[in-house]
Amino acid sequence: MNLEQHQRGERPGLKNVCDECGSLSIKVVDPATAPATTVIQCGRCNAVRGTLADLHDLARRGTDLFEF
Repeated sequence: MNLEQHQRGERPGLKNVCDECGSLSIKVVDPATAPATTVIQCGRCNAVRGTLADLHDLARRGTDLFEF
């Protein structure tokens, strides 16, 4: 997924697994002070996985169990 696809709403939400390389890792620059529109990238291949707002939404919906 690229940033343009995400912004158009074709694939909303944070991708848990990277579509490009299958990695689970992500990288964010200073998430405590970054705006909600900050792009979350794959930790391996730098593909766009979503935004910081998507990550916050995922965290709010989370439970004690993590399922794939």
